[in-house]
Amino acid sequence: MNILKYVIKLLFLGLFVLSIYYIFFIETEKYESQSIVMIKDLSEEQSSSALGSLLMAGTSSESMTDAMLLEVYVKSSDMFEILDKEFNFTEYYSGDDIDIFSRLSDSIALPFYSETYENLLLKYTNDLSVVYNEPSNTIKISFAHANAQISKNIVEKITEYSAEILNQFEKENTEVALSFLEKLERKKHALFISSLETLLVYQNKHNTIDPTIDIKSKSTILGGLESELIQKNVEYNSKSQYLNKSTAEMKLLERNISYIQKSIKEIRRKIAGGDGKAKLNVSLSDFSLLKSKLEFDKEVYMQTLIKLEETKVLVNQNRKNLIVVSHPRIADSYIYPNKIKDSVSVLIVLSFIYGILSLIIVIIKDHKD
Repeated sequence: MNILKYVIKLLFLGLFVLSIYYIFFIETEKYESQSIVMIKDLSEEQSSSALGSLLMAGTSSESMTDAMLLEVYVKSSDMFEILDKEFNFTEYYSGDDIDIFSRLSDSIALPFYSETYENLLLKYTNDLSVVYNEPSNTIKISFAHANAQISKNIVEKITEYSAEILNQFEKENTEVALSFLEKLERKKHALFISSLETLLVYQNKHNTIDPTIDIKSKSTILGGLESELIQKNVEYNSKSQYLNKSTAEMKLLERNISYIQKSIKEIRRKIAGGDGKAKLNVSLSDFSLLKSKLEFDKEVYMQTLIKLEETKVLVNQNRKNLIVVSHPRIADSYIYPNKIKDSVSVLIVLSFIYGILSLIIVIIKDHKD
């Protein structure tokens, strides 16, 4: 039993020495280069109409959405394939730059070490880091590579392609919005023309341009006739005191008064309604509704046209600018692996396993005794 414990001690000591040797002398040292960028949306500086504010997304969460979209794309197979053409990740992750225990190979049947597309993409994403800082609205893009210069070049290319793809996504979204607005513009134009035609039919049917004008003109005439009627009555009563009612002058006044009274009744009848026709106030209500609908449809159509023209401009405009706050630089020293931390971790794990095995041996020995 003592020999077994001695063998186990030697085994664990050997494992620890080999692990330390691997960590300090074999494991690939990777240099990290990083860049801090900020997404600037030029459309936030442009004024938008009321309709535009409904169609455009709120800017409060748009920056985070752009950052999440950027992170997804940078870690996607599309970005990997673009960078692979320039930096040959396939050769890098299966070549001598990576230590034998971390590199991929076609000759190894183990799933995690086989040189497959999925494992290459996994290695790429493990070396890549994209972190969004909400308070400062910035994104930190970093990449770890065995070559410090290549690490810097990769981060520069990621930043360059990210700016292009953001505008590409934005243009695709804008084209979708443009297609929607073009359909909406045709629909609103049809509604506007329909309202205009309905109003014209109403005007032709009732022989009026605007009942409001008719009422105002009739009210003005009515006021003038009533004023004239008062004057004629005063004149008639005044002259009746010294003239005979059968005289020609008095009869003329009576006829004038009678004519004015009939005219007043006729105008009042037209205002109040009569002869089986719709009342003028009802006509005014109908006209007001038609006119209000026309004005509303016209306003909506004009707002749609404005938004359509704004969107047409945005299609050919780079709205998203990726501003580089901090440029990548060549790292002076490696950042991975953290040799001290990894050594301590190996020591703790091996000590824990050794303690468990020692306890099991003691229990077995006590059981035999």
